[in-house]
Amino acid sequence: MSKPLVLITGSTGLLGKGMEETAPAGFRLLGLHQRAYEVKDSRMKHLVLDIRDKRAVDKLFAKHKFDAVVHAAGIASVDYVEKHYAESLESNIVGTLNITSACRKAGIHLIYVSTNAVFDGKKAPYREEDAVAPVNKYGKLKVDCEKIVQETLAHWTIARPILMYGWNHIATRPNPATWIYDKLMRGERVQLVGDVFENPLFNIPCGKAMWAMIKKKPSGIFHLGGKDTVNRHQFGLAIAKVFGLDAALIDKVGSDAFPGIAPRPPKTSFVVARMEKELGVPAVALEDGLKAMKDSLVLRA
Repeated sequence: MSKPLVLITGSTGLLGKGMEETAPAGFRLLGLHQRAYEVKDSRMKHLVLDIRDKRAVDKLFAKHKFDAVVHAAGIASVDYVEKHYAESLESNIVGTLNITSACRKAGIHLIYVSTNAVFDGKKAPYREEDAVAPVNKYGKLKVDCEKIVQETLAHWTIARPILMYGWNHIATRPNPATWIYDKLMRGERVQLVGDVFENPLFNIPCGKAMWAMIKKKPSGIFHLGGKDTVNRHQFGLAIAKVFGLDAALIDKVGSDAFPGIAPRPPKTSFVVARMEKELGVPAVALEDGLKAMKDSLVLRA
């Protein structure tokens, strides 16, 4: 009997990398990504495929029998979505419709990867049952995708990670932690806001949480986050401390210092009790996650 096969869309992102690094024995991984990235030292098989192409998606599902599908693909830049909404609709809505359609026809459990951007940031910390109220177009798109999943599938889980950090694949875009790290390493000044709060999520426990969902196939929504709630300025200071970089290069500013970007909810920290109790994944303190990054720095290549 062949090992169960899990499909991950948007597999070159930080969540996909976390899943690669925490993959349990006995599973095979197939990752989809739209761009022809050269992913080094990958633990999964990679395939270039545009999920907006329904015929290509259906052909893939006809060829493989998936035990579960993790759908993380779609344009995820808040500011890009705000300025390129039509393209973002195709990437997120059309792509999600194609993936959910294929899962529905094959009776496959889908884990949809959403975001903390579904909330307005006025009533944190948020529980899974709290009402959504996005303040930007990206958040609205993710709410619409969540509804597609909930209303068209019999077997689904929605995962909402928050401000994920960790070592990304070299070929892909940096995350907030690696962006700050690289700037400080070059001796460049960094402006970080002091009025936006989250509880940052290390991608390794995120990967473990996703694997728990794959194995248990629970229904409903799960909030995935870290132990500590911090603003972006505090996040940057923690990076400087752990990596021994110059914290004096970090300037604390307000969100009004960036008038050209899409609005952000001020505080979207999560209650992660369900993650800890039902998935068995403890929330990791920010300093511990950053120290784990530092310990694995020699492996970054």
